[in-house]
Amino acid sequence: MCGNVGVWGYRSYRQHLEDRFPGRRIRKLCLQAGFTCPNLDGTVARGGCAYCDNAAFAPGLEGPPDLAGQWDRGRAFLRRRHRRVDGFIAYFQAFTNTHAPLNRLRRLYDGVADRLPQCVGLSLGTRPDALPPATVEFLTDLARQTFLTVEIGLQSDRDDLLKAMNRGHDVASFHDAMRRTDGRGFERCVHVILGLPGEGPDAPERLGDLLAGLAVESVKIHNLHAVRGTGWGRAFAAGHLAVPDRKAHVDAVHRLMARLRPDQAVQRLVADAPDRLLLSDSWCQDKRGVLESVWRLASGVPKGPCR
Repeated sequence: MCGNVGVWGYRSYRQHLEDRFPGRRIRKLCLQAGFTCPNLDGTVARGGCAYCDNAAFAPGLEGPPDLAGQWDRGRAFLRRRHRRVDGFIAYFQAFTNTHAPLNRLRRLYDGVADRLPQCVGLSLGTRPDALPPATVEFLTDLARQTFLTVEIGLQSDRDDLLKAMNRGHDVASFHDAMRRTDGRGFERCVHVILGLPGEGPDAPERLGDLLAGLAVESVKIHNLHAVRGTGWGRAFAAGHLAVPDRKAHVDAVHRLMARLRPDQAVQRLVADAPDRLLLSDSWCQDKRGVLESVWRLASGVPKGPCR
């Protein structure tokens, strides 16, 4: 059933995991391993991405990296939240989770799936410029031990926007990383942002075509939202940055997903932030509502306005 389109009009990551782990309901569990980023520590830049505060997408993970404690608390939370959970993927999300010497990566990831109860695999969030050859070889070995997904942040297909975001890498480095990680035995997920200032009216189609042309299993689509303590958060507060509303984001998501291959799963349609950090409108916190709006647009069923 690989490539099936579900009730929401696209191939969800839940469907993807059901195909990968038949008969089991698998959930991702976020962990913080104490990494930093190349554009925070001076390796390529300082100050971080203009849109990013890691606390916005990994709240509650600011403490020391006690993986066992995080794992137990996360399992308890996910079991309360979901009716059924049969296993967990250890999701190292915050910061850049391959940005470390190889010996540290080996100490952290080798055998970790066996040490964490009910862990069926790993998902590592990283950047194109944090995948040197030795790290790619290690990840290839790791994929022989357990199910592995490497999540690579592209964000934009335009170098001028990557520079404006202080990403510290260009589009060419992304394509280089994709070539070097082809056929390595692990899955790949690519992150992109819709609604960036100056991205152009055809950005959803451009990004969708780019993703469809890559041998990646899944994608994550983020909306631009303004977060306290970031460069673009300050620009938004000063009235210098416009953030797309819900209707514009839903339309852009629909247009991007129309370009994806049927076998490519969508892990995320919208990103949010806690109230204490979110400066722009709170529509992004209504993920279910955004999902329903995308479905209405895809199916042509008029079930009320797109809020």
